[in-house]
Amino acid sequence: MKIFHSIKKFIDSEVKIDSFIPTMGNLHDGHLSLITESKKHSEKSCVSIYINGDQFTDVKDFENYPKTIEEDIKKLEKIKVNYLLIPDKNDIENFSKPFDINLEPKKITNDMCGKYRPGHFLAVMDIMHRFIQIVKPKNIILGEKDYQQVMVIKELINIYNYDISVITSPTVRNKNGLALSSRNNFLLDNEEKFACDIYYALLSAKIMFENNIPVEEIIDNVNKLFINSHVNIEYFTIRDVKTLQHSYDNDLIALIAGHLGEVRLIDNMIIKSSHNNK
Repeated sequence: MKIFHSIKKFIDSEVKIDSFIPTMGNLHDGHLSLITESKKHSEKSCVSIYINGDQFTDVKDFENYPKTIEEDIKKLEKIKVNYLLIPDKNDIENFSKPFDINLEPKKITNDMCGKYRPGHFLAVMDIMHRFIQIVKPKNIILGEKDYQQVMVIKELINIYNYDISVITSPTVRNKNGLALSSRNNFLLDNEEKFACDIYYALLSAKIMFENNIPVEEIIDNVNKLFINSHVNIEYFTIRDVKTLQHSYDNDLIALIAGHLGEVRLIDNMIIKSSHNNK
């Protein structure tokens, strides 16, 4: 694995990247599954590790974000990644142009997680726009756990007409169903059990939908599940898979976010899929 700390050296090397896997480090099995997925579609993969401070709405959250660069490098070497890019903010900005904020698709970026984290998705679009200019990949590999982020990045690609495919990889969960996340490191042992209420709520929503309970009633019932939960629910919603808008005629996805102490949890689950019904 070749490691680049300098954007200039990366560009000067003229490496051709098939698949790009953007990360903020503190790699877990969810991240590694993206690399495994990339190998199905390409020969040369590039992982980035960059903690984008602009994505954080809470300075404390940014400062406390777990940094495990040495362990991350060992994991990436073991799984045989071709290239690792570890740039700093100034370097990225010197070799790329910013996202045009006038093009922000606010219908997506200001909804759900964007409603509670103002500016978050605009920062995501900016950093991904910059990385695309630098890395020039054929594919971008993303995890389905951050489904709204996936949709935002797809919008970015459409806006700039990039010739890039977005390939998604299924959410990786622990034995109890909790979606893997770097922020799970901050959960105490007993809290990890409580955090699974998020997953069980999604399962309940799927079962209710399969039993022909109306969407509005499902949303109401799921919110009631958290009355006595340790998880403070932020939102639960059901949306169209392809647009994330309120349309219930097509394939549907349930999305949820909540807080357990200082830890923010997000997850989602497809509850209606024409693909699965064929």
